[in-house]
Amino acid sequence: MLRREDWMEIQAQAERGVYQKDIAEELGVHPRTVRRALKRGGPSSTRRKKRGSKLDPYKPLVDELLNEGVWNGQVILRELQARGYTGKETILRDYIRPKRALRRSRAAGDSRLLRVSRCRATWASS
Repeated sequence: MLRREDWMEIQAQAERGVYQKDIAEELGVHPRTVRRALKRGGPSSTRRKKRGSKLDPYKPLVDELLNEGVWNGQVILRELQARGYTGKETILRDYIRPKRALRRSRAAGDSRLLRVSRCRATWASS
């Protein structure tokens, strides 16, 4: 894809009568690219639309499962597939990965772990 500067250079050299082949060689593009740019009359302005993911319709369900404490990707994948998801595990894994850092640790809610650590602290200080 040509940048605006490249287009301006093509236009300036073409007005001076430089051959398209020489313009292409100088810019490092194919001569057909130069010819198309001159025929188009400007730089390419087509921008691709961002395509959606196969996971997009299922993201609310994934978030709901994560909130319920289901963090196993395989379990979530099976649940999604049962509801019609045709995508692969990688898309799901890439979606879950950044959310894992936000997950409450298991130890935070485990009162037994807290009691054990207090006992160890008491035993170590005696």
